[in-house]
Amino acid sequence: MIVAYNRLQIFKGIFLILASIICYGLAWLFFKYGLTLVFHNLAVSVTWVPWLSLAALAAITWGGYRQWQKGDGFNSYVESSLFHDQEGDSGGEFLVHHYAHRVTAPAYMLSQIFLGGPLLFLRGMKHLKQRLPNEAGMEVKLYHALSVLQAANKWQPITEHPDLRLEILMLAQMGKIDFSAHKGIPRIKATPPDGI
Repeated sequence: MIVAYNRLQIFKGIFLILASIICYGLAWLFFKYGLTLVFHNLAVSVTWVPWLSLAALAAITWGGYRQWQKGDGFNSYVESSLFHDQEGDSGGEFLVHHYAHRVTAPAYMLSQIFLGGPLLFLRGMKHLKQRLPNEAGMEVKLYHALSVLQAANKWQPITEHPDLRLEILMLAQMGKIDFSAHKGIPRIKATPPDGI
């Protein structure tokens, strides 16, 4: 049980970190070639482009980290500040919103790709840190705790099993039992394998 859970966490963590590297690479290419194009059109030296691209990546990383610290992640287009709601029914208003979305929708996509760098990296690291210790005898203790909770087959406070507290928290982290901490003392329930 622990080995399978840890293997899944490692897989998710590595996959998300690789996706983060891809997002950072796409952001680097966007800024490097975008700034080069702008600087060429303005007849300005492009020697500062790599440094400006690195500064943009640093700003993206800082913004993503701050968003992560607040508990935020990716936003849907409708929830973003780039979405414009159509409040009127006239053809002119519809046309204005249509053209606005032609600009804001790609901007939203780019922002999500750019934020993917830091956010996916932090999610990947979180999965790697969520691995459980595989101590000798822990697997047996987890199966015992799971069987005790499945035999009860009801919602109960975690305080009813003080000797199984660590095992219960590990089972909840693995998603093997239902865990609710909405009202004061956490409550737990394990459905038997037959689902009755």
